[in-house]
Order: sequence, then structure tokens, then C-alpha cells
Amino acid sequence: METTRPRPLAFVLGTRTGDPNCGDQRPFEPSSDWMPPFMRVNPILDWSYGDVWAFLREFDLPYCALYDDGYTSLGSVASTNRNPALLDAASETYRPAYLLEDWARERAGRVEKP
Repeated sequence: METTRPRPLAFVLGTRTGDPNCGDQRPFEPSSDWMPPFMRVNPILDWSYGDVWAFLREFDLPYCALYDDGYTSLGSVASTNRNPALLDAASETYRPAYLLEDWARERAGRVEKP
């Protein structure tokens, strides 16, 4: 007897307005034409960088260890560097991402595409 696996109907994502590839997504957004049909659920579209970190830290949620090593935005290996705004010049180490003071510099460690 052949069994079929149920297809996902929706995915909850962490996309925020201003994220690369966010485009004009809304809180509920159908998948792109080239993908199988599903619904994107975007509950944090309007959250700021600070909102994300406040939530993660308030509820002691796990996150990628790179954020504790000076990274504030993760992409490919080639396009991601530590955020210079988190460099502690005295100790030559990087502070954790949640200590970024100017949230507008969230993507300062990303390499711009040519």
C-alpha cells in the first residue's frame, strides 16, 4: 500500500519589511508562481530589529551563535561579515548583535552585490 505525505498548507516565516527579497509581502501571501502552492504567514513584518531581539531575549529563545560573535544579518558566506558597529576597539572583539545601538546599521556587515 502506497502512502502519501501531506503537503504543507502554510509556512510561518520570520520575514520583515526591509529584508532582502521581502518585496511587497503582506501578512498572508501566496507562494510564488514557480513554487508549489502554499501560504506564507509573515507575523513579524512590522517588527524592528530591536523588537526581534527583545522577543528572543525575553523568552530565552535559541538563535544562531554567529549573532553572539558580531554578526547582525546573515546571508551567504561570501556576503556576510561581522558588523563593524559592534567592534570593541579596546579589546579587538565583537559584541553580540543584540547590543547594536543604531538599528539602521543592521545590515552594515553585508557585502553589497556588484
